[in-house]
Amino acid sequence: MDLEKLEKMIRVVIDDMEHYDSYSKLLHTKTLRAKVTNVINLSYGSFPEHKDFFVRIVQDIDRDNIILSPKFSVGMARSALFHILKIIEIERTSKAKIKEMKIFESAEDKMKQANLSFGKEDYSSVFHNLNTALELVLKDKVGIPTTITKINTSTIIDVLVKDKVEPHLYLVEAKKHVLRIDNKIKHQSYSPSKVDCINAIKVMEELISRLRGKELKLTEETRNKIYQAL
Repeated sequence: MDLEKLEKMIRVVIDDMEHYDSYSKLLHTKTLRAKVTNVINLSYGSFPEHKDFFVRIVQDIDRDNIILSPKFSVGMARSALFHILKIIEIERTSKAKIKEMKIFESAEDKMKQANLSFGKEDYSSVFHNLNTALELVLKDKVGIPTTITKINTSTIIDVLVKDKVEPHLYLVEAKKHVLRIDNKIKHQSYSPSKVDCINAIKVMEELISRLRGKELKLTEETRNKIYQAL
């Protein structure tokens, strides 16, 4: 189940609990008990790896239903639901980190390919790979789906630099040493030198290092400028 939807449902039930005494037996509050049972069932299905936790707040389980213990109070149910909210937050954070790791692994794969091309003295391919690495990292950090294949990387960097979004100095260097030379290769038949490649690889290594594990602090205005540039 979608984590955001599940969280909203749980918070609605927690809000409903405000109308009940914490020591009231959940067994005696039929409507609230049904709501609690429902979100616990949904949560159990979403987080089977937390089986032990759910078993602890359940007395009897048959094939179709989770039956809460007669001793299970409204206060105990509230505590259980707050714990599920913590599980949701942990899961959401983990998914975000996994996504970022995948993006950076892809960017770093391109960095490896750039280094391999450098070793073969295929300098044009070096810039092709560096350009792709830069695009992948920017998509991740500004929230552009990877399914959008064509973005104006140069314009996005211009927006970030103008609005002084950190690390804007490293972005300036990436545009100078990666994008501009890659553009010259594509449109002016420029043959990049060994020094061009060394500078470009170094710039990208530093930028990726700076961005790994960090969020860009984007205002709504900056975000809108970027989306308009797509």
